[in-house]
Amino acid sequence: MFKNFAAILAVIAFGLTFYPLYSEKPPVFCAYADEYEIYLSAGSFGDNIATATKATFANFTGVKGESCKLTAPYSQVLEDFSATHLFSETTENGESYYAYSPKLRYKTYVKGKAVNLHYFAGKSGNRLGTPMIFGSF
Repeated sequence: MFKNFAAILAVIAFGLTFYPLYSEKPPVFCAYADEYEIYLSAGSFGDNIATATKATFANFTGVKGESCKLTAPYSQVLEDFSATHLFSETTENGESYYAYSPKLRYKTYVKGKAVNLHYFAGKSGNRLGTPMIFGSF
């Protein structure tokens, strides 16, 4: 009896541990866009970036982050992700906003703070990324 119980517990523990790795996960920003840039390596500043749609997103493994173009304002993104605004930076091309959300699994450190939500409002439109927007924007 005890062996059966232990075997059942082992199967449940195994399933709970590995199911999230293999289950289909939608893009983080699926509410904002239909096309995404997928980051296939951490700290990628232009290399290992692929383009995906909602239909093809599940084909990618080892995703380290993503970004998309969007029209939603920064305040809406903060609300949707229960995020806290950390700081912003102004450049000649636009404004970068950095935030942290407990709902997002990706993160990096900027200026000593954990950041996992990056919103850029620029002349050519808005972009949203997690943990950061990599490549050009």
